[in-house]
Amino acid sequence: MAPPRTGTIAASGTIGDGAFGVKVLQGEFQAIPEEYRDALAARYRLPRPRLALGRRLLESGLASAALDVSDGLVADLGHIAEESGLGAEIVAGSVPLSDAAAAVCAAAPEHRATALTGGDDYELLFTVPPDRATEVGALAAELALPLTRIGRMTEGGAVRVLDADGRPLDVAVKGWTHF
Repeated sequence: MAPPRTGTIAASGTIGDGAFGVKVLQGEFQAIPEEYRDALAARYRLPRPRLALGRRLLESGLASAALDVSDGLVADLGHIAEESGLGAEIVAGSVPLSDAAAAVCAAAPEHRATALTGGDDYELLFTVPPDRATEVGALAAELALPLTRIGRMTEGGAVRVLDADGRPLDVAVKGWTHF
């Protein structure tokens, strides 16, 4: 695929379940309902790669860049930014969470950073040129799959995570790094 231009950043499904699932299996999050703990553990144990979405993005040429969220949303977006020579901004509150992940974040808001950086979700993160952004909704309907706009590509090489008021959030750990 061609490198992304400034444009929309979107994600499929929900983010954070894989990272929270590991923590559930380690005995954490006992304060959230058991059905949520079970759902998170299941998402970690049996990821659902978005193969149909990947094929449609390739066939349609809609995405200018795409990859799976395995190293953490922020780290994987960093890979796209680095390869494209662009920067990226995501709005933390726009990143889609499952009901179970939202319960974890409601109980302890500092866990929002874990959702953004934890990885093992295997959802697709992709960029769409500005003139094709409206096509994302039609693709979501066609596949019966939530596709959520979470930010935009920018000039410059950094990935910034913003709060609802547009202020930068400090995300100390960006995600998994391979050595």
